[in-house]
Amino acid sequence: MLAAFLPSAAGAQEPDPAAVVEAFHTARANARVWVEDGPEPALSAAGRAVRQALQDADREGLSPADYDVPAAATPQALDRAVTAALLAYLTDLQAGRIAPRKADPDLFVYRREVDGERLLQTVADASDPARTLADLAPANPVYRRLRRLLLEYRGLAETSGWGTLPAGETLKPGMTDARVGMVRRRLAATGDLTMPADPTDRYDETLEVAVRAFQRRHGLDADGAIGKRTVAALNVPVEQRVRQIELNMERFRWMPDEFGDDHVFVNLAGFELDYVRQGVTRLSMRVVVGRQYRETPVFSDRIRYMEFNPTWTVPPKIAIQDLLPKIRKDPGFLSAGGYEVYAGWSDDAPQMAAGSIDWTAFGKDRFPFRLRQTPGKKNALGRVKFMFPNRFDIYLHDTPAREHFRRSVRTYSSGCIRLEKPLALAEALLRGDRQDPAQVDDIIGAGQTTRVSLATPIPVHLTYLTAWIGEGGTVEFREDVYGRDALLAEALGS
Repeated sequence: MLAAFLPSAAGAQEPDPAAVVEAFHTARANARVWVEDGPEPALSAAGRAVRQALQDADREGLSPADYDVPAAATPQALDRAVTAALLAYLTDLQAGRIAPRKADPDLFVYRREVDGERLLQTVADASDPARTLADLAPANPVYRRLRRLLLEYRGLAETSGWGTLPAGETLKPGMTDARVGMVRRRLAATGDLTMPADPTDRYDETLEVAVRAFQRRHGLDADGAIGKRTVAALNVPVEQRVRQIELNMERFRWMPDEFGDDHVFVNLAGFELDYVRQGVTRLSMRVVVGRQYRETPVFSDRIRYMEFNPTWTVPPKIAIQDLLPKIRKDPGFLSAGGYEVYAGWSDDAPQMAAGSIDWTAFGKDRFPFRLRQTPGKKNALGRVKFMFPNRFDIYLHDTPAREHFRRSVRTYSSGCIRLEKPLALAEALLRGDRQDPAQVDDIIGAGQTTRVSLATPIPVHLTYLTAWIGEGGTVEFREDVYGRDALLAEALGS
């Protein structure tokens, strides 16, 4: 079930649609499928059901104009035109309108392989084509919840959506301001608040509860203060939210319907990690992801082992760009941080005394040193890292920089993913792997670098979602911190 989301699916050759249409009709001895018998081209009941599904493609976040059935002079031409339009619709519905990397080179997921001829046969042989077509939509529960949300927000758009809250001083509980009534109406539009029978311009406790809930589901600091970021979120037009929902439905068409009974799911745009065991979310935590100029890529793999008390070999780019300026400024930086210096990258490269090196003589064009941080409290990887070896050198890890988890926007890493509760995840993975989680404390206490392999590697999915509905029914939106919504919208031509 994970093949379409894992690296092994890369490079699959998509079949020629015209060849699929021809093979489908040849297999049925060119008998009419969607058209009535007779000299004139007229759709049968099955053909009308297909046409209706194509006209209703917007329910799936697709454009009906992409599946228009042109007029045809003969019944045979109409039959094939319906087949071609249906094939295009089913392919887009199940695999997405475009290949992910055509939208964004940092997306390392791949379109599902769609057996178009089989899908056409499934619809053609169905006793209820309309029901069958509905069942062929992605079965992922989050996708289906987004589909319902799309209908709801389109309804809001048709009734003029909501107004715009003007700029001004930060609104705080207890204040009286003419804008308070506007905030009430805005929150009532999306169900965050029930309008009181006799509303006033005072920012009361009931409104504060609603504002905090709105802030939480938009990834903002839930402090109840209506400042610039909260006003900006309130003022996003409903039409933009509709488009955001459609873009995230497209992303779910790239994903498998099931992520695995046991898996780790990281939403980079939401800065959150969920550990799912036997289909139930057992652990959630905040994460820190890559800075905007060192974005964490989207891909899936499997966590194969954990390394406790890890060392950190500093990547050359980070050594030059991040550490070298600090080393030049403070000669004691390396020793204070537990760094060792080696005269090269070979296994037998000799260790050097940091104080013997003139660091001002080196830079991006000449930096022959390998920097290695020993285990300890200051180690950049903390006490444990979770390894799923990949070409991006991305992994999950602990961090001594705990202050970043208190922020609502958490883009501070060099690409890897820092975890709020790394030891809780380590214990949960060991427990799920039928190993003793109590060993974690003993291993860390010993202070030695220790690898613990998982008998059954667990899928890990790094995703980028800016709109979804949680298991409790909460509608969640996030800022497009990496600009990937914008790239996808551009690639889709909208």
